[in-house]
Amino acid sequence: MVAFPALRPFAESYRTGFLRAGKAVDGEKVLAGLGIGSVALWLGYIVIAKPPPLQGLLAFPISFALAALAVDRYVKFCTARRLAKFSDQLEVTLRLMSGGLSVGLGINQALVTVVDESPEPTRSEFLRVVGQSNVGISIYDALDQLAARMPSAEMTMFSRTIRIQSQTGGNLVKVIEHLAATIKARRRLQRKIRAISAEGRASGWVIGMLPVGVAVILVVTQPDMRKAIFSTFPGHMSLIAMAVLEGIGAFIIASMLKIDV
Repeated sequence: MVAFPALRPFAESYRTGFLRAGKAVDGEKVLAGLGIGSVALWLGYIVIAKPPPLQGLLAFPISFALAALAVDRYVKFCTARRLAKFSDQLEVTLRLMSGGLSVGLGINQALVTVVDESPEPTRSEFLRVVGQSNVGISIYDALDQLAARMPSAEMTMFSRTIRIQSQTGGNLVKVIEHLAATIKARRRLQRKIRAISAEGRASGWVIGMLPVGVAVILVVTQPDMRKAIFSTFPGHMSLIAMAVLEGIGAFIIASMLKIDV
C-alpha cells in the first residue's frame, strides 16, 4: 500500500497504464522508482553543473518532471507497440472467428477458438472477453470494452458490427469476412504509405538528432563551453530555446508525414 494516501490515485494510474501496455507492474513500485530516478537525475546535474544553491533547488522539480515524462513516454511506446501488434493480428482473428461460426459454433464458442489459436496480445484480450461473458456481462458489452482498451478503427468496426447484427439479423459470417477483407486492404495501403514516407521519416530523425549530437560532442570535448551552458543564465536559456525549436521541428515533420487511412 502507498504510504501517503494522496499518492494512491497516481499509483493506480501507473498500474492501469502499464497493464494496458501488457505489463503487470505494481504502481507503488513505479512511484518509488520515479522518486529514485528523479533524485539520481538531480544529483547528476548538481555534480556536473555545480549550480548556485537556488538554481540547484529549482532543478529538483524539473528533474522529477523529466523522470515522469520518461516513464509516460515509455508506457505510451509499449502501449502503441502492443496495439499495433493486436491490430496486425485482427484480420486473422476475424477469419478464425468466421470459420468457427460457419461450422455452427456460437459467438462465445468462436471466441474460445480464437483464444486457443491466437498469439499474444490477441489471446489475453479475447480471453478477458470470454471471462467477462462467463460472469454474466453481455458479449457485446465485453467487445465494446475491448474496443476501448485497444482503440483502433478496425476494432471499433468489429464491435459495432457484432452489436448491430444482433439487432438486425443477417449473415454474420459474411459480414465478418468482408470486414477481414477490408482490414487486409487497409493494412496493405498502410504498408505502402510507410514505404513511401520512409525517406522523410529518416530525414526527420537525422535533422532532429544532429543538433543533439553536436551539443553532446561540444559538452564532452569543451569544458569551458560545458560550464557556460550548465552554469550561466544565457546557457540555460540556450538549452530551453534548443529544446523548444527541436520540439517545433519534430512536430512539423511528423505533421507533414502523417497520412490518415
